[in-house]
Amino acid sequence: MRDKKERWEGRRKREDLSRDDLLFLLSILEGELQARDEVITVLKSERTNLAPLCAHYGFSGPDKVLCALQRDSHQAQQDCLQDVYEKPIAKLNHLVEAQKRSTKRMLKQLVEVSRSHSGALLKLEEQEGSHRAFIHKSNCLTSLLEQDRERLVHPNPRGFYECLRKDNIDIL
Repeated sequence: MRDKKERWEGRRKREDLSRDDLLFLLSILEGELQARDEVITVLKSERTNLAPLCAHYGFSGPDKVLCALQRDSHQAQQDCLQDVYEKPIAKLNHLVEAQKRSTKRMLKQLVEVSRSHSGALLKLEEQEGSHRAFIHKSNCLTSLLEQDRERLVHPNPRGFYECLRKDNIDIL
């Protein structure tokens, strides 16, 4: 390595560089860039909040372990720690919207059933009223028929009226 470095320093004065010199210069620059990226990821991992890391990795271990995991994910260029709650919150919002739609549908169905029930109750009340009217007319007809039978059984009109007075029946 020193041999190349000495050769590089010796040739620095010349403007034309050989292929080996260019490769040597390029490797030095690449090493500098890698070192710079390494320092940046280490500083980022030390500066981050530990709560998202704990949530992402599912445990709260020593700080250095979590920072090392984040540093490694930065080195692998995985930016998966942007928002670990984004997907669950999106799913939750979707479920909430689906539940709201379901609740609205159920309320509409409940209103329809309530209307149908009240309509059925009104029909039953009408039928009950007509049934009472029919029973009343039937009772009146039955009493008239009984009065007519009594009249036929007792040919004496005076006896018939006396019998009616005993039974307290008013003639219509």
